Amino acid sequence: MDTARELLTAGEKRRLTIVASTLIYAEVCGHGEVRSPDAEDVDAKIRAFFEHGFLRWAEVDLPTARHARMLSRAHGLRGADAIHLSSAIRGKAERFMTWDMKDFPIGRVIDGVAVQEPEAYGQGTLPVT
Repeated sequence: MDTARELLTAGEKRRLTIVASTLIYAEVCGHGEVRSPDAEDVDAKIRAFFEHGFLRWAEVDLPTARHARMLSRAHGLRGADAIHLSSAIRGKAERFMTWDMKDFPIGRVIDGVAVQEPEAYGQGTLPVT
């Protein structure tokens, strides 16, 4: 979580650009708390986060879907995983970061995008107690 928080904070501060597939916007609805009929407050927080303006969105359009099908066949990726990687490639990301070591070809460069485990960038901070 610390690495994810650092990356998102760096994105919010415009120290790096985060490319995200529009599919992720819908995927966060998979958690039971978010699907609840009285989850307006949770949904509002999700909307505020995603629409804050620091993410560069990659639309899931027909060319992205076609590219994802090719990636799926070439690398054994499932549909949503292939969409996310295709979105990163089409969005001209340098890196595609994932903790999903089982399904993604970690350490490979695919169509110019390095697939890797998440790592923080820039100078971190030390907690002062």
